[in-house]
Amino acid sequence: MTTRDDIIEAIRTIDARIDPIRDRLIERGDHRLLEGDWRIRDALSHLAARSNGVDRVIQRLRAAQAGTPVAPMRNVDDINAGQVEERRDASVVELLDEIRAGHLAAIEALNHVDDATLATLLAQGFRPGDAPVSDMILRGGPGHDGNHLEQIEAALA
Repeated sequence: MTTRDDIIEAIRTIDARIDPIRDRLIERGDHRLLEGDWRIRDALSHLAARSNGVDRVIQRLRAAQAGTPVAPMRNVDDINAGQVEERRDASVVELLDEIRAGHLAAIEALNHVDDATLATLLAQGFRPGDAPVSDMILRGGPGHDGNHLEQIEAALA
């Protein structure tokens, strides 16, 4: 099972990947990614929107424990487009600052989640089966971010 320290280290690793390319991100924010229709700033908008995945997973857990029905998942493309649209007027600097602030908030939130909660199994939703809350936070947070950073880094290369 993923530990709190594993998640925190993974978040810090994402920040460590962003820091050295920050100036290039600012300069080239309108460059297209090599795949799809997004520009670098669109991918950063998406990362900013999802920068604190801890609260999202904990809310899902609380709803499941309360027996609250889970709303049907909206189309992921619609969700992503909404995240980009919400931030269309934000500068790349503002997006990078939002990502950093979200990461700090995620680390702070993790410090208030006990080990039993991190170990609690939760239905994965779009994937079959259950997974520990900690694994879902890692996969949906820094794991997800890392995939998009690979796309951004490829566009910068």
